[in-house]
Amino acid sequence: MSQEKSVKIPREAWYVAFMFFLFMLLHNADKFLISPLLTLIQAEFDLSYTELGAIQTGSVVVAVIFMPVWGYVFDRFARPPLVALASAIWGVTTILSTFSRNFTELMVTRALTGIDNESYSGVYSLLGDFFPPEKRATAVGFVNTSNALGTLLGVLVGTMAGATLGWRNAFLVTAVPGVILAVVIFLTVKDRPRGVTEPELAEVKDKLKETFSLESVRKLFERKSVILLFTQGFFGVFPWQILSYWLMLYMAQVRGFTADEQLIVMLVALLAMVGGNVVSGIGGDWAFKRSLKGRAVFATIAVAIGLVLFDATVAARGGLMLFLVLGGLTGFFIPMAGPNVSASIQDVALPEVRSTALSLQVFFENVGSASAPLLTGYLADMLGLEAAILIIVTITWALCAVLLGVTSLLIPKDIAWKRQELTVRARELSMK
Repeated sequence: MSQEKSVKIPREAWYVAFMFFLFMLLHNADKFLISPLLTLIQAEFDLSYTELGAIQTGSVVVAVIFMPVWGYVFDRFARPPLVALASAIWGVTTILSTFSRNFTELMVTRALTGIDNESYSGVYSLLGDFFPPEKRATAVGFVNTSNALGTLLGVLVGTMAGATLGWRNAFLVTAVPGVILAVVIFLTVKDRPRGVTEPELAEVKDKLKETFSLESVRKLFERKSVILLFTQGFFGVFPWQILSYWLMLYMAQVRGFTADEQLIVMLVALLAMVGGNVVSGIGGDWAFKRSLKGRAVFATIAVAIGLVLFDATVAARGGLMLFLVLGGLTGFFIPMAGPNVSASIQDVALPEVRSTALSLQVFFENVGSASAPLLTGYLADMLGLEAAILIIVTITWALCAVLLGVTSLLIPKDIAWKRQELTVRARELSMK
């Protein structure tokens, strides 16, 4: 513990965290901009629910293909220029979507936006080299507030710009900032040696030069807690894919909420998610300081509470106010697992494969959830949109709670293994 306290957060750490917050904020706004535009797109191209689902599934499939690539290059090369590249890619591919004149063209161009959709492994990896283990969930929680705020920004831009400018011009509102931000990140964010904030390597930080290693990847897959975290990730993003894509349409067509009421619900839920991310990071780090299983236990409890609140929200029939209150409470709890899962993976993965480990986590998340928009649309055509959403979300989040609970029993042993590996590495480096 004394070693951990000696590791200081560098002055530029919070600047880097803020720049990555902006990157993810605008990127999420760009990804979720399409949700409030679905009504306009559906009307113009006369699309079924299944076809609307296929548009989103296409981008997820492309993202899955590129995830391992991002993980490898982030572990092999300097990370800030690669984040800048991802930012530029989102701007260019979103602009291509504005030229779509039929369903096929829109599906293809939106699929291309998936190239950079899950390039966040480099963001979290570099954060791990600016923030020590006992502060990582807090840093990730802060950056992850961009998920909710970005979604809110995308909803607001899509609703207002879509109504006044049309859905094609609405895409341009988030595309151009992506290119500008790419330049800023490239010029102002610097890389750090991998593993520099690990307490065991504090005395040899000037000698750290490790990069991607297949042997370290092999060792990663020997850790049972990591396999369980990957497995829960397979199911965990199903609900997020569904809610981010279908919620606006659900509120309009099933609950009968007006456009203004939908915005109020989204505003309350997403602001609650911002608070949930912040509390999650701080709470997860607090739990980790007291027990190596603390983060996993914290995540397990949060997922279970979030699921109960979600089911209660869907079942509620007391009008807008009840839906608003329950939805806000749900929004507070459902993002709490995310920062702690990311931090837990970094607690176990060796520094030189941290990006790879995080990209594999996202890979399994999206392999599992890639079919979620399409599957929901298919079930909605048969059973109704509400039943489709309720069935899939309940099953997948219940599985996540169980898997995270089992992870909490196994992860202390794997964290101890990593610390021993780094201790041996530090001893070898000190003799060079």
